[in-house]
Amino acid sequence: MTTILNGPCYSSGSAVDSLVVLLHGRGASGDNLISIAPYMSRQGLGNTKFVAPHAPMPYGPAGYTWFTDSLRDMDEKTAFTEIMEAVQKVNRFVDSQLAMLDISDDKLAFVGFSQGAMLSMYLGLNREKECAAVVAYSGAVPFPAALEPMIRSRPPVCVVHGEDDDVIPFEYFGHTTGFLERNNVRVDAHGLKDLDHSISNEGLEIGLKFIKDRITK
Repeated sequence: MTTILNGPCYSSGSAVDSLVVLLHGRGASGDNLISIAPYMSRQGLGNTKFVAPHAPMPYGPAGYTWFTDSLRDMDEKTAFTEIMEAVQKVNRFVDSQLAMLDISDDKLAFVGFSQGAMLSMYLGLNREKECAAVVAYSGAVPFPAALEPMIRSRPPVCVVHGEDDDVIPFEYFGHTTGFLERNNVRVDAHGLKDLDHSISNEGLEIGLKFIKDRITK
């Protein structure tokens, strides 16, 4: 049976001409990330619809996960299959949103945190048509050798990572940016001092500007 994703959405009520997809981390839900949408809307994305789908697999007392294992515990065969299944599910969800809103991929951005950042980069690089932007907070690119031959588009990617991250250590920042650069993906990289595994106000502003510069042209 086909899984149909759902989750909260936000728009200011103005005419919508762009779409931002917010992808949460492991054990969280779309309700966590949709909280940044009103601020982003007020700060220059007033014509944007924000959607924050819940991941398909329950995790913990009230959360969800896009794939089963943490980055440290991943078994490549199982986890890569789950990641690609999540990519297909989110792509179906996004395509339905774009069709409903009559919006093209050049007005689409993905924003992900932690596990959602991993998924957002897989999505951006795997979609048939290039989206406007990908913003990856505190993430990584699992199984880069498996992803590399599957790259179909190269949207600009903003990578933001705290130097004090103890969940996805800062060393993954270099691995991620290096992988993207080797594959001719335009990268805007920001390592933030005194930041743990979270999205800071500084990081939010960096991602907001990155998206605005690309979908409000």
